[in-house]
Amino acid sequence: MGDRWLVRDLSFSLSKGEFIAVVGTSGSGKTSLLRKINQDFEEQSNTIQIDVISKLPIGMIYQDLELAEGATALNNALSGCLHRHTWTKTLLNFPIEEKNRAMELLHQLGLSTKINQWTSTLSRGERQRLAIIRTLLADPQIILADEPVASLDTDWANQTLGLLKQYAEQKEFGIICALHDHKQVDQFADKVIHLESSDESSCFVEDLNK
Repeated sequence: MGDRWLVRDLSFSLSKGEFIAVVGTSGSGKTSLLRKINQDFEEQSNTIQIDVISKLPIGMIYQDLELAEGATALNNALSGCLHRHTWTKTLLNFPIEEKNRAMELLHQLGLSTKINQWTSTLSRGERQRLAIIRTLLADPQIILADEPVASLDTDWANQTLGLLKQYAEQKEFGIICALHDHKQVDQFADKVIHLESSDESSCFVEDLNK
């Protein structure tokens, strides 16, 4: 790929409770940037070189969601907390406190009537909300979200992003979220990373709180 870069000299920090939006035209590298921060692929010389200065637990919400289609909505949600328990404990049942947290989030995002429904039968928007719940239950310190509300109507999108921002502030974790709706960016973001596929020099970080 010669001297072609995703971005060059892009520097930003993510504070506790902060919501950073990533915006740009299709093909500008929003997904690639998130996946690289999550260390999903190896660096290739002269293509992508990013230094991520963090050892914090990261939770990634992918566009393809990566849910277990043959499991119920409740079990998919609870899979977010599997790392906190031995397999023998979860084989018999999840602790009641984990179930209560899952049920609260499922209720907040309109899925309380779907808990025993196979995930494969849920709508795309319902699966998006379920993937967010699973990630929140994992208690990461950084959430990377790749257009997590793209399939939701305006009301559900705003409610879901509001919940993410509320949790970030209460639990003191940070969010880096690719979004395409500029109204959502203005409403929820503290900073914005602007990516442009046509001109790498136009990539910059905007602080909306200044």
